[in-house]
Amino acid sequence: MTPLIKTLAFCGLLLFAVSCTKDRLPEPNPVSPTPLPNDTLNVERHTLFINEFVARGSQNINEFGSAEDWFELFNPAFEPITLVAGRWFVSDNGPENPMKYELPEITIPSRGFLVIWADNEDVVADDIHTNFALSASGEHLVVYYKIDDNQGVVVDDYSYGQQEPAVSEGRFPDGGEVWTFFNLPTPGAPNQ
Repeated sequence: MTPLIKTLAFCGLLLFAVSCTKDRLPEPNPVSPTPLPNDTLNVERHTLFINEFVARGSQNINEFGSAEDWFELFNPAFEPITLVAGRWFVSDNGPENPMKYELPEITIPSRGFLVIWADNEDVVADDIHTNFALSASGEHLVVYYKIDDNQGVVVDDYSYGQQEPAVSEGRFPDGGEVWTFFNLPTPGAPNQ
């Protein structure tokens, strides 16, 4: 036999042997992705929405018995979202200063709402009370997610102008693109 024929015969036998043992080889263990914490899954713009707010003459009473300005976040997902402390922030100073107030760990239910009192109280009691108040003449609200010490994502933001007393401004429908005014504010409930 010539060397070329010997090589071809050897390759043919090798292919035959591999094809015969293919069914007997163990299957590799499937690699499952490591689940990430709830709040780091696809955190991007519009994971949460600033949905409604009152920035002048609120008639809504907080747990301390005082009528204070507030804003509301809306979870548009069909599953709850847990906001992990140290990662989620809100601000009235726009993207230039997005980490003005750190939100505590809290879960917002599927298609649910979180009311945040903007009353300079800087406390978490029955509700969340920020270290800032809303201006009736206009500001830039921001929800921000901190990825690490060097980067983060503006999840939602809204610049508003002059406000009327006891009138809310919000999205209609909830989480929608259109902003309008409501004579009957609905903190913690769908906008109507």
